[in-house]
Amino acid sequence: MNIRGLLRAIDEAVFPSNIYCMICGALIDKSRPYSLCDECVGKLHWINESIQEDGSVQRTCAKCGKALPASYRGARCYDCMSTEHFFERGFSCLTYGLHERELMMDLKYNGKSYIATKMGEAMFDRMAAEIVAGALSVDVVVPVPVSEERLRKRGYNQAGIMAKAFVRTWADTYGEDEACAPAPKCCTNALRRIKNTQMLRSLNPAERVMAMQGAFESTSAGRLAIQGKNVLLIDDIYTTGATADACSRTLLESGANKVYLLTLASGGNRKPIL
Repeated sequence: MNIRGLLRAIDEAVFPSNIYCMICGALIDKSRPYSLCDECVGKLHWINESIQEDGSVQRTCAKCGKALPASYRGARCYDCMSTEHFFERGFSCLTYGLHERELMMDLKYNGKSYIATKMGEAMFDRMAAEIVAGALSVDVVVPVPVSEERLRKRGYNQAGIMAKAFVRTWADTYGEDEACAPAPKCCTNALRRIKNTQMLRSLNPAERVMAMQGAFESTSAGRLAIQGKNVLLIDDIYTTGATADACSRTLLESGANKVYLLTLASGGNRKPIL
């Protein structure tokens, strides 16, 4: 165990995180994953392309990674059939529903930054199979930035915390395994948000794209870190992809080779209103 791992172990021993479920507050023990009780784990809509209770196989959009219903016949979701995205491929950990909304509200607006650490670990577990199989080859992990105003108000960037936890868990899990790719670097300041935008949930897809135009720029440290590299962009939620595309385009124009996307939660496969 390296010095960082030892310090985390000591911190966990003194201030254990797995005492209460971070959604419902029920008492739990250290064996419970992500500081969640069994009931809350069961309520969340996990995306894992596995065999479901009804015998069907969960499928995901081949482009953005949203979960697709068993009855859906296309390889891509409705959004991705009508939009060309700048990222190579996306993955997601959860489908956004009622319980995911509660988790996201606590994470973003109620000061519970520790949720981001646990969810960063969950996001790594979501990608573990791809990492082992060599299907995900990334050199740098970059979080979607928040505006300076929002950062001052919230006190943290939840995507940055998730990105750090993702990379740390990769290093702790496969750090000494020569058969797996080494953990990527985490560059939390690769992108800067230079345009304050209104809440995107009130906008339609076309308005979201327009709102995000020119919202990000790369930093000098970011351009150095991503030059010719494969980048994994991390964010908390994916709906139409306007934010992910704005960041991905900036990264590609700044020298990145490819951009992959990983989000904690994604919206459902909603048919567009014509």
